[in-house]
Amino acid sequence: MKDPLDTEGAERELFDAVAKLTVGRPLHVVWGVGMNLIVNAIRQSTAKRETAEAQFNELLGRGKSVLLDQHYDPVTGHRRSVFPFTQVIQMPFHDEGNVIFHGK
Repeated sequence: MKDPLDTEGAERELFDAVAKLTVGRPLHVVWGVGMNLIVNAIRQSTAKRETAEAQFNELLGRGKSVLLDQHYDPVTGHRRSVFPFTQVIQMPFHDEGNVIFHGK
């Protein structure tokens, strides 16, 4: 699993550890674990409801921006390809000397 936020250091190390644990698990289980981590981290670090709500909205808003801006095409709405298409292949012109259409 690739880190969509391109984090470094301890954050990247923890992401890699969690990613290894989620391999082969159902998608709803992975979503539940991720949401539980977010909710518990905010709950344990924030005493006021309004601050908790602001942190939650900021975190999910940033995640939504990364998801949609980097991973989905705004024109087609489809997920972008994992592999960038940077090469264009063009066949060189080839004349077969067709006698039917050119009267040769």
